[in-house]
Amino acid sequence: MFAFKQGSYLKNFAKAAAITAAAIFSFAPAATAESPFHTGVWQLNTPDGPRGLVVSDWLVFENGLPKRWLYRRAGTNDANQFDFFTRTMNDSGYTPVGIRVYRTGDNSMKYTLAPKGEDPIEVTAERLSIPNFANSCLSVEGKGKRFFGNWVGTDGSKLKKLNVQRNRITIDGERRNVTVEQVRVGRMGIIEDGKPVAFFTDAGGDYAVLQWFKPGVTDAQMRDQEREILDFASEEIVRNPGGTCDRQIASRLKAMK
Repeated sequence: MFAFKQGSYLKNFAKAAAITAAAIFSFAPAATAESPFHTGVWQLNTPDGPRGLVVSDWLVFENGLPKRWLYRRAGTNDANQFDFFTRTMNDSGYTPVGIRVYRTGDNSMKYTLAPKGEDPIEVTAERLSIPNFANSCLSVEGKGKRFFGNWVGTDGSKLKKLNVQRNRITIDGERRNVTVEQVRVGRMGIIEDGKPVAFFTDAGGDYAVLQWFKPGVTDAQMRDQEREILDFASEEIVRNPGGTCDRQIASRLKAMK
């Protein structure tokens, strides 16, 4: 996930406690009354120098785009420590690298990568952004209206243009009559001919993800607040062409020392 060098200087919790992708657990909701502590732009203090870390409520960004989904591990949602299972965009199962966030101050944390079967890798980090869930670019809170309107495709997405309305979606000029409704904070469900066909999920920043279901997803599964669907036919990242978050994130990253 990040090109940290592994070594004995980065072993601050036992290998037995490392997050693994093989565990069975129930998901805790990723977004609650406000954005999680980890949401924002950070400076990671690695042995090779400072590196930027951009994280929305439930995605880690890489190379400017949302890349790795975060699923909070049940039982680790106390005031300071948060453990996450991860999944790479368009993968059908967990990525064998877990993440731990441990709050050490109002704007500082320890950030740990836990590759399955390897020693955890821990670095310190300082926040570069201002935590404010109501106005934060990377938060998914309070942004239901932003789902509707025009979006454009990004690298790796098949579509070039997307327009979303409550009763239709238009993809590259082809209109489909659907119902679009919120199924949880930061996520819309898309229903066509009475069947769930996709999620439209806020990725934070200027981005959202159109997550096409494989056949057989039920209405109950689409609306489930506790268990996530992990296996999609495809996940397409789209960008709000009028968004300003990319510029704000780039400005924060310039503050690294």
